[in-house]
Amino acid sequence: MKILMPVHFFLPDHSAGTEVYTYNLARALQKRGHEVEVFCSEKVISKRSYSSFERDVDGLKCHVMVNNLDHEEFSETFANPRAEGAFQRALDSFKPDIVHVQHLMLLSLGLPRLARASGARVVMTLNDFWLFCVRFGQLLLPNGHLCDGPNLTDCETCLQDFRFSQGTPEKAVIRALQVTRELSGVDLAPLVYWAQDRSKWLKKRKQATTKTSKTSSAGNGEVLRDELQHRIRKVNLLIEQVDLFMSPSSTVADRVADWGIPRAKLKISRYGIDTTPFENLEREERTDGRITFGYVGTLAPHKGVHILMEALRRLPVDGCRLLVFGSDAHYGDYGAMLRELAEGLDVKFCGSLDRERIGEAFAAIDCLVMPSLWLENSPVVIQEAFAAGVPVIASGQGGMAELIDDARSGRLFPAGDVEALSEHMLNVIKNPTTLRTWSVSMDPPRSIEDDAAEMETTYGELLQLHGRSDGR
Repeated sequence: MKILMPVHFFLPDHSAGTEVYTYNLARALQKRGHEVEVFCSEKVISKRSYSSFERDVDGLKCHVMVNNLDHEEFSETFANPRAEGAFQRALDSFKPDIVHVQHLMLLSLGLPRLARASGARVVMTLNDFWLFCVRFGQLLLPNGHLCDGPNLTDCETCLQDFRFSQGTPEKAVIRALQVTRELSGVDLAPLVYWAQDRSKWLKKRKQATTKTSKTSSAGNGEVLRDELQHRIRKVNLLIEQVDLFMSPSSTVADRVADWGIPRAKLKISRYGIDTTPFENLEREERTDGRITFGYVGTLAPHKGVHILMEALRRLPVDGCRLLVFGSDAHYGDYGAMLRELAEGLDVKFCGSLDRERIGEAFAAIDCLVMPSLWLENSPVVIQEAFAAGVPVIASGQGGMAELIDDARSGRLFPAGDVEALSEHMLNVIKNPTTLRTWSVSMDPPRSIEDDAAEMETTYGELLQLHGRSDGR
């Protein structure tokens, strides 16, 4: 089969859960004899938005569409003819049998329609709630509280200050860089990033844009309401065009079924992971008796890392340490706040984690803490912890609660509850043998090979149902 996977971002510059899962699944399908390519977006401020280039990632051909977020209208974030044009070029070049959508943020809701028009069958994995939640698919209100679900009036209020585009000053800089590169071949973007890092240029520009730009936020009143209604229509059309939706958790499946996706088009299928980095893993020997807690993931407010820092502050300093693996590249202010919260504590910020080092990271951790504030779908990192034999303490909601059997294979606590989290961590410090008890009771993770085999069967059934061969 020839399989094309659209996803918002991709490796090597982006390595969150969706990107890693897409990579692992694509590689596993390749090993089963299928041709797989990826279509994704990337911010390259010295190139024109919606221009395309190709990139090879470990033998995976990637069609990369430039998206610098220099939108003029809010609708460009979900119904974008220029993004669809870039995707059509990839379709025409590859001619896939299956288009397996992993994420459409930064792309366009119209991609499944184009895929179907080309003769491909369409599968879509629901990696979060983005189809129904414009604010990054996280179902989080601006105040950090969970949202009950899409409601036109509430969504309109939520998006009043939502920045969907670069502001006027940023757009001017981006266009100047593009012209310079096109006329001279010189890419000045690295110099701009260097200046941003050292002079806080971007932060100042954002503040200025908040006051002066008319196109940086979604807006209000009738215009925004019309745009949201337009988006709802586009989502409904997408639902018609997708043959099958894959949900890695009941959390997502139940909600999207309530919001309009027919149950007959929904299949729950847990993520598979690459278990190779965790085979024959040698755990670090520690003689000081202290528990090493760990966090692995993006450093972003919705991930709740500040809750972990506050909980750590309530624990005996001589009883534990914390290793933080993750990047704050897109949330610099939040990363700075976390470092302030960590002052006086035994916390080590280890930076972003290369896939080659994932096994080493878990070998250094006794217990993973996942304090997310949003309804995580089915976090890959929890299954990676299980593969490494590392117990998990996590927020007791969403897909996290589906993976952890509370008090048997880990612990769950109410999201955002610092006291409850610190109590669980303190119990581990006082009773370290609990970790071994949890470890032997954890369900084994699903392998990416098993996941790929199921996907292969699913793809084949769709092609047979609609009178297509498997393309091999």
